Amino acid sequence: MAKSKSSSTAKSQSAKSVESQSTKTASTVNFIAPPIENTPRNFKILLGVIIGATFIAYLPGFQNGFVWDDMFYIVNDEDLRKVSFDNFYKLISDFYLGNWHPLTMLTYYLEYTLVKDTAWVYHLNNTIIHIINSLLVFKVIEKLSKNFLVGAVTAVLFAIHPLHVESVVWAAERKDVLYTLFLLLSFIQYLKYSDVLEESGKTQWNNKHLWFALILFVLSCFSKGMAVILPVVFLLTDYFLLNRRNLIQIGIEKAPFFLISLIFGLISIKAQSEAGANATKVISSSYSLGERFVMINYGMLTYWLKMIVPTNMLAFYPYPQKPTGSIPSSYYSSFAGIIVIALLVYFFGRRNKLVWWGGLYFLIVIFPVSQVLPVGSALMADRYFYVSSIGPLMLIGLFANYLYNKASTNKSFSSIATIVLLAFTFLSFRQSTKWKDTLTLFTPVFEKYPNDPMVTSNLGWYWFLKKDNEKAKFYFEETHKTNFKTADVHTALGQIYFDEKKYKLTVENFEAALKLKPEEMKNLHWMLGGAYFYTGEYDKAIVESQIALDKSDNKNQFANNIMGLALCKKGNEVEGRKYYEKALSLDSKFADPYVNISTIYNHQGNHEKEIEVLQKALKVDKKAMTAYKNLGVAYKTQGKWQDAIKMWEQGAQMDLKDGSFYYNIGLEYGQHGDIPNGIKAMQKAVARGDSNAITFLNVRGIPLK
Repeated sequence: MAKSKSSSTAKSQSAKSVESQSTKTASTVNFIAPPIENTPRNFKILLGVIIGATFIAYLPGFQNGFVWDDMFYIVNDEDLRKVSFDNFYKLISDFYLGNWHPLTMLTYYLEYTLVKDTAWVYHLNNTIIHIINSLLVFKVIEKLSKNFLVGAVTAVLFAIHPLHVESVVWAAERKDVLYTLFLLLSFIQYLKYSDVLEESGKTQWNNKHLWFALILFVLSCFSKGMAVILPVVFLLTDYFLLNRRNLIQIGIEKAPFFLISLIFGLISIKAQSEAGANATKVISSSYSLGERFVMINYGMLTYWLKMIVPTNMLAFYPYPQKPTGSIPSSYYSSFAGIIVIALLVYFFGRRNKLVWWGGLYFLIVIFPVSQVLPVGSALMADRYFYVSSIGPLMLIGLFANYLYNKASTNKSFSSIATIVLLAFTFLSFRQSTKWKDTLTLFTPVFEKYPNDPMVTSNLGWYWFLKKDNEKAKFYFEETHKTNFKTADVHTALGQIYFDEKKYKLTVENFEAALKLKPEEMKNLHWMLGGAYFYTGEYDKAIVESQIALDKSDNKNQFANNIMGLALCKKGNEVEGRKYYEKALSLDSKFADPYVNISTIYNHQGNHEKEIEVLQKALKVDKKAMTAYKNLGVAYKTQGKWQDAIKMWEQGAQMDLKDGSFYYNIGLEYGQHGDIPNGIKAMQKAVARGDSNAITFLNVRGIPLK
């Protein structure tokens, strides 16, 4: 009996154990976390996270300067300089860098009128618009998904994703954040309009939200032509999420939107063509149709990969080079990656149509910049992922919601979310620092693509503006080793060679610039005339100067001066002086004509008048270095060697790099028996690198220091 009792007890305990495990398993399987409601408290928390994280992520941007296209849109845009109706009309009617975005240009106009070119204000305004966009993304996705968490995750990722740094910290990308603002507002109005259609499904032409959506859509198009994709997004939303399957009905409803898209699309094509940004011929001749298909897939896949693991982000991603006759093999594997993503979207989309919507949304929005129709010299760009990212980021939001509802990950969900938030904020902060200036922006690109002309030319311009001619010349010459030839780079190289007294190279580059852009470079004729003058080709100098005068209605003081120089060299000083005087009448503070007139007096032996005119040159321009040198010579000719030394000393103080002043002073002291002061002056000339002084001291065995 005892044995039987023990067995019965064991069975009973075993049954309880099985029941307990069964209950636990059932509890685990049926676990569903309580949904996070869109309460005022939760929305305030979301608002705080978005504002706080965004300002931290983009904080370096407020210390950044203007870079790249900012120079064309803001820094060097003459239309912003003066408040006038003509300038205002030009801003809203002209194409800028292959774009027509009058509303964007209007914001620059208002900012420049108020704060000029104070860079941080432009960056701050971009950041504020981006924060608003992030909140609008929440409104859209929360409305579509009917889930606060999905909308919140999508919005936070949109706010702090490192791929969005380019669109926010780059002042020239105002168009990106601005058109997104109106596009999302239009989308929200359209969703409000769709609410009244749930029962009948018929178009309500008298519904105010439909017309608000249309007006906001127009404003989006006025901000950037990329907005033309919005009607297709509406159709996608109708079909997959709003169950409006009558294509004829919803097509007619979208007719006004598509008409606007057509108009702005044609304008955008015209703007791109006039700017030479349509790269179809160049790309078609460089790559086969198969290679182009592979590269498009590579770009598409890269966006998805960088969305998940945002690393190696650059300001510029050029088309691949073909050193072996074909593009790198790594590009070909991208098609397999796209197939995997497509299969995953299809598989999970059968359970939740939001997945299909997110994947197709990305394809629709990215299509115009996917390089199916090549535009520009970049295969892809971080900024292209700004609006197009909303769909893919929503998929991450759906996955986050899955993790939140899963028992095994629910408890760790907050930790995972915090880690992602901190990591993306840090990466965006670091990426923002790269946009400080052109050097920090393009140096990483140069390290990866050292032979790309877009990269080398931008670095060349950086050093050219910094007046570091050696570095500028290196990058510009690297640029011209490729087939990339621009009039601007030729002009810059010509100026560098002119400073180096390599006048034949100056002529070559100026002529090349004029050949590429004869009208835009018309002011270059007088500079080419100057280069010809120094090569001794005085007739050509006269021809180029005359062209410059003809194109300026004889109002170019520089051309008049070069004409005077060439005529004087040909022995016609009377006629040459007339051109010098004409130059002075156009610009009384232009010192060169005074110096050149003084030379005529020198030839006549009239040193008193020579000195008088040279003093006028220094009065209008204290940095007229030739005037100091010639005045010293004139005083010496009159036997006033002490005055000559004083004048050369003044010149040496004005130009701290020119050693020739001290060389002349040294000679003068030596000729008058003051050997110690003569040696000191020569040694000062040596310290400034004067080769004549070095030779002088070496020949005589005198120390250089």
